[in-house]
Amino acid sequence: MRSLLSGEMLKLVRQPGTLFFGFLAVPLVALLVKLVLAGFIYLRMGRQTGDVDLFLSAARGLSLSGNSLGHLLFAMGIATVFFLDYRYATWRLLVPRHARSHLFAAKLLISLIWLALALLLAVVGDMVLTTLFAILQGQGIAISMSSLLKLVAAFGIASLELAVLAALVAVLVVSFRSMIAAVIPAFLLAIGSTLLQIYLGADAERLPLPSYAAQALRDWLLAGGAPMAALLGLVVLVLWAAVLTGLGLFVFSRQQLAAE
Repeated sequence: MRSLLSGEMLKLVRQPGTLFFGFLAVPLVALLVKLVLAGFIYLRMGRQTGDVDLFLSAARGLSLSGNSLGHLLFAMGIATVFFLDYRYATWRLLVPRHARSHLFAAKLLISLIWLALALLLAVVGDMVLTTLFAILQGQGIAISMSSLLKLVAAFGIASLELAVLAALVAVLVVSFRSMIAAVIPAFLLAIGSTLLQIYLGADAERLPLPSYAAQALRDWLLAGGAPMAALLGLVVLVLWAAVLTGLGLFVFSRQQLAAE
């Protein structure tokens, strides 16, 4: 398994374009937007008063895991990881040497590792920018254990939401052997959830969709939302991740890959 993980990591590292646009572009763009907005506020309003909660600001920034355009880019990166061996017909070289469950798990784990690194980049970048503007505006920086726990919880929520995305893209790539057939439905699910919420309002949140479940968890964590709604959201996310991962492994384990 370790050799498979190192091999998948090497494949991805040798594709810097995929690595950047598929995993790192989303947090970098989010940081750029924060920089522009914070700079505009600083120029228009000058110095601010009060302390800035460093960890809580970073926790709020992790809501990028629910961004529809972010899902599109992340889906492209994940789809590339799974599609590469279909494209170059190298499955026939790997399948005889390794268990299919290990092959599938290695690709999924590498995707999750890079998604976690993207979230970590967003956290570190947010903290740096928050500290910088706090110094420029003469504000203090507040650090508390409760805010740190919220940051850790927000990181877990974002990771679980993106794990659902990774499992969805994985099962679509494996089923259709196509990147387009995976990326477009994943994006449509994200943008469709947003449009449904605009059209139906609070009624849409009753649907067991990953984006609504993750938002319920974030509302409970950062805005004092209902605990029961958050618990239901956690169950929904875990079920989506487990069912999609199991389905992807089931399809992959029964595929004919002699010519791939």
